[in-house]
Amino acid sequence: MEKGKNTRKGFSFRSQLMLFCFLLVLLIAVPVLVIEVQRPWQALNQLITQSKIVVSDLQSKFETDELTRLNNFTFKIADSPAQLDPQYLTWSFGILMARDSLLSEQEVRQVFKENNVAVTNFDYAKLEQTFRFWQEQFFNDPGIIFIFRAHKQEITDLVKSVNESGFNIDDAYLMADNGKALYFILDGSAWYESTYPGQKYDVIANDCPYFRAYLQNGPGFDHDPIHYAGKIFPKFNTDQWGTWFSVWLSQKELSNYNVFSLDLDASGIKKLMWAIGGLVLGIALCLILLVILVTDKLSSYLAKPIEKLVSGTEAIMQGNFEHQVEISGSREFAKLINFFNQMIANLKERLNMKQTLEKLLSQELADQVAKHGLVLGGQKVNVTILFTDFAGFTPNTRNMMPEQVVAMLNEYFGELIPIIKKWGGLPDKFIGDAIVAMFGAPVLLDNHAESAVCAAIEMQLKIHQLNLERSKNNKPILEMRVGLNSGEVIAGTIGSDLKLEYTAIGETANLANRMESMCTIGHILIAENTFALIRHIFFENIDIDLSPQQLQVKGYDLPISAYNLYVSQIGITKNEALAGTDGYYQYSATDYHLKKSATLTASEKAKYQKFVQIKVS
Repeated sequence: MEKGKNTRKGFSFRSQLMLFCFLLVLLIAVPVLVIEVQRPWQALNQLITQSKIVVSDLQSKFETDELTRLNNFTFKIADSPAQLDPQYLTWSFGILMARDSLLSEQEVRQVFKENNVAVTNFDYAKLEQTFRFWQEQFFNDPGIIFIFRAHKQEITDLVKSVNESGFNIDDAYLMADNGKALYFILDGSAWYESTYPGQKYDVIANDCPYFRAYLQNGPGFDHDPIHYAGKIFPKFNTDQWGTWFSVWLSQKELSNYNVFSLDLDASGIKKLMWAIGGLVLGIALCLILLVILVTDKLSSYLAKPIEKLVSGTEAIMQGNFEHQVEISGSREFAKLINFFNQMIANLKERLNMKQTLEKLLSQELADQVAKHGLVLGGQKVNVTILFTDFAGFTPNTRNMMPEQVVAMLNEYFGELIPIIKKWGGLPDKFIGDAIVAMFGAPVLLDNHAESAVCAAIEMQLKIHQLNLERSKNNKPILEMRVGLNSGEVIAGTIGSDLKLEYTAIGETANLANRMESMCTIGHILIAENTFALIRHIFFENIDIDLSPQQLQVKGYDLPISAYNLYVSQIGITKNEALAGTDGYYQYSATDYHLKKSATLTASEKAKYQKFVQIKVS
């Protein structure tokens, strides 16, 4: 028989294993295994079904537009750099949900005492500070406090009514997931043992790594694992309040998920499972002797093919995609090994395709194409578009040889493109000496405007550094303009089977192009849409116009508001009479009042939520 095509005659391994299991079932108490073992899981599934009904009722109380506002508010709080004590944030938020004014220190301590809340080193000043923090956040988002209060009361009433019905739950929650972390929004607990919007749900990273995978399979119902990490018993959460089991409903809201969750009392189920587990364990001990008698026969079918599969797996982990596992064992193992060898060949093909795509596309887009394929279509998405252009490129390179022009552009682009990718952008296309980049698609970025501005600043600083080096070597230099605009575009892969291009279409891209053409040489010009997204950020050593410039832009009836970002104290102009010479660009010292964080007053620093320092590598 040929190597690699070995098959065994007679009963298959599966048939022999089924026969062995059948003999075991005849030797044990069938009613015990069939009825008793299923009983606790039936009870747990019944609780899960009841929980789903309650969670559905909770989810029905939230409108889509309300969820969007709650999510945005929560992510804003989660991203806030304010270093406030989470415990005091929780208490002050809970109090604000019930009333407009803060409880007195005496009243707070009385509530702690009545509810047996253990608090050490209580600091009422911190409670006042966090209470003012929440008042400020709600003042900046008019009307949302009423949404919070209304739904807080609804969740509290729901928990109370469910417990009064005899179905015991600890609490119900509303959470938001942005793909990076899961944050609490609301729950039904009293203020002294509640959560606050923006508080991170650390259980994903700590003891429930499966939770993230479950959310990615949403939207829909899910719950803690009934069989967890190879264990017979479900994943119960035990704390000072008892034993709990979580059930949740995930709902996709735009690019985010909302999770409606509750914790049900599972102490009775756990006790029953331990009792049944002890019974099964006792029976299993009786079966060990029987298993030993047949182990030798079964091992000849198991050990050899498994060892070969393990060796094959190790070879793949070391990057040897040429490895093929020799077929052995029963028919089922031969089929499994054939699938394994086919999987290796497919992995090799996908790796080769991905390596080829990364040379043509960005790594992020190449990853998506390798995983999901390339889809001709588009989607509406909020992005920031970045346009660059070299000022006076055509007259300044008129007398250069073509190969010199190409070499110079490649050197500049070779320094600029990695910066775009570093900040999460997609180099969309080259238009002559211009670069068009997109931040926020195809890989979604919550901070696409900030990333684009950081990339633009670093690109201008890199141009300055590169020009110094080229000037020392008597090489011609180019100065650059950068324009930015943020907004909604239609992004997607456009073209045909012969030529495909991922790009963005819409007025947002057109205005970004206008910003670049009207930008001061050596600096950055951003439209008002981009400024609105980064106005809370302090960029060190960068000056931004205090008030917008009103620019008359081609294609627009009304003036367009725009802001200059000055990256240096240098003003740059062109002398067309000296095109092609070292004197083409004229430099002059200009006082743009560039900012440094050390020189800001406390009141000035308070205006910013984030400080960013851009360094050129």
